[in-house]
Amino acid sequence: MVLPLSAVDSHRGQWPIAAALALLMLGELVLMRTPGSAEALVWLLSVPPCIAAVASFKSRAFTIPVTVVSVFAASFVIRLFDVNMPTILSPLTVAETAACLVLTAVIVREEPRRAATWSVGSLMAVSFFAAIVRDNWLSSANANEMLGSLVLGFMAVGTGLYFRARDTESGRLIAAAVTDAQKEERIALARELHDVVAHHVTGMLVQAQAALEVSDDDPHAAHRLLPGIVRSGTEALGAMRRMVGTLRQGENDDATTDLAADVISAVERTRELGFETRLRIDLPDDVPPELGRSVLRLVQESLTNVHKHAVSPTMIDVEICRTTGGALRVIVADDGRPHELNQGGYGLVGMRERVDLLGGLFSAGPRENGWQVLAELPLKGIK
Repeated sequence: MVLPLSAVDSHRGQWPIAAALALLMLGELVLMRTPGSAEALVWLLSVPPCIAAVASFKSRAFTIPVTVVSVFAASFVIRLFDVNMPTILSPLTVAETAACLVLTAVIVREEPRRAATWSVGSLMAVSFFAAIVRDNWLSSANANEMLGSLVLGFMAVGTGLYFRARDTESGRLIAAAVTDAQKEERIALARELHDVVAHHVTGMLVQAQAALEVSDDDPHAAHRLLPGIVRSGTEALGAMRRMVGTLRQGENDDATTDLAADVISAVERTRELGFETRLRIDLPDDVPPELGRSVLRLVQESLTNVHKHAVSPTMIDVEICRTTGGALRVIVADDGRPHELNQGGYGLVGMRERVDLLGGLFSAGPRENGWQVLAELPLKGIK
């Protein structure tokens, strides 16, 4: 599973902003020196907007109502008790201003346009209300302060729009990459199925030709059908070769007809890279080639993901066994910590696509200790 860029940025930006808002509130408290009860109440009322700003990175359901109510309440307290709070280019306190700017940027970035418009409009309305009610700000305001307040608001909106455009472009690129990964996996599976079907069709041709050679000894109806079998088989084989001929250019396929040997070879390569790997394998006597190639691909891709993304794994477990439900189960698990930005990737997209096309089940994600890829592929009646 690939984390969206906006989600990654949100997790990264949440705590630095929380620290910055906490420092601003602490600075206000220091500037007030010996605050009275009214000043302390106004200061406490600036806490909910700051909490709302930090919470907006994960959920924005109640952030705007909480902020609006808090600013309204603080404005009435300031008017009733003639409280003088530190302000910078805004009718709100420094902490309230910073919280509203953060809220504006996050909402413009994350919310639909209509919801963002209403939310930002609500913040602007409560700011104008505060400008009217908080006499201490209006009495000392001048044109530069008014202009500065508008500039701060436009900067917050512009920041949100910039990140919104970047997220949109990132989402488009990710969607295109996922589509490409699915397409590549379908092509790879089609090529492998071509090899398998071509093998069987070739055998059919050989048997049909041999039947033609001995048909004089048994001149029955089969003799009339054999030329058609040969002709149809030849045409089918030629069509498949033409269809996928260009797909095989420049690719090396190290798979053999011995699935167990191929899996052991993949595990040995992992061990050579310094990863302790434990293998448990229980295969049916006869695994269809198309299924064997898919199992090998799953093992190889899962091991590659461990090499690239697992942090300090001490053991990798690879298990291939039959289930009671008539499927072949593939499990590749490690005990390392998955990297935050790579919990998934397009390799997993390709594996899921392959398993889905074969009618199987696929899951991948963190477990209690490490990361696990699990797939179950139907054996299609193999004993």
